[in-house]
Amino acid sequence: MTTTTLRVPFQFDTESQTESQAFSLSHIWTLFSLWYDRAHQRHQLSQLSSRQLKDIGVSRSCANAEAAKPFWK
Repeated sequence: MTTTTLRVPFQFDTESQTESQAFSLSHIWTLFSLWYDRAHQRHQLSQLSSRQLKDIGVSRSCANAEAAKPFWK
């Protein structure tokens, strides 16, 4: 296993670095949450019957196209 070290050309003070790390972790958590929600919703959309799709005004082809998208898009 290879370890990569990121070198920063300047130093943060401890308080700013902690806030920056907290922001980064929060941002990453939000991103993963968004990706999970998209994948889940697209899966649910793909499971709807033709009648259910008609009720919400979505064609089968549009539902299939949306469900086929990767979670990050």
